[in-house]
Amino acid sequence: MASGANGYGAGDRSSALLGHINHAMARVRRYVHAHIANRADAEDIVQESLARTLRRAGETGLGEQGIARPDHYAISIARNLMADHARHAAMADECAIDDALACAAPLPDQHVQHRQRLALFTATLEAMPPLRREVFRRRRLEGQSREEIAEALGLQPEAVKKHISRAMAQLARALDEAEAAQ
Repeated sequence: MASGANGYGAGDRSSALLGHINHAMARVRRYVHAHIANRADAEDIVQESLARTLRRAGETGLGEQGIARPDHYAISIARNLMADHARHAAMADECAIDDALACAAPLPDQHVQHRQRLALFTATLEAMPPLRREVFRRRRLEGQSREEIAEALGLQPEAVKKHISRAMAQLARALDEAEAAQ
């Protein structure tokens, strides 16, 4: 039987490796389960640390040239994996979406609807007779009183009131027609 660099034949190396890995697996499992509460996460870490240990032992072998203590090596890998797990869990907690802190910004489809309504409002306002548009603009957009508008434009306060009512009715009709068309 051919012997390798570490003095073990291929069959002897496999048997020795399996014996060491079985011993390592029990120690790694106890160690990880003592530190990770979630059993599924703990088992994932155990499996990954043993898989990496096997891969490394397959590359370098056991003994002086390779892994002297597979159980220690596997626990070292498990410790690093647990640190990675803790970092990822902390990042996930930081990035978790809290429904109570929902964004007040409109959704994309609402944004499109608002833009369409604004375009309709602007077009309807532009289609109004100039005096009605001016009265509406001063009252609703600039917040002037009916008396201030009447004085500035040389109108009676009742005429200002009628222009505002007609402008509002014209805008309401335009919105109703747009909604009915959808």
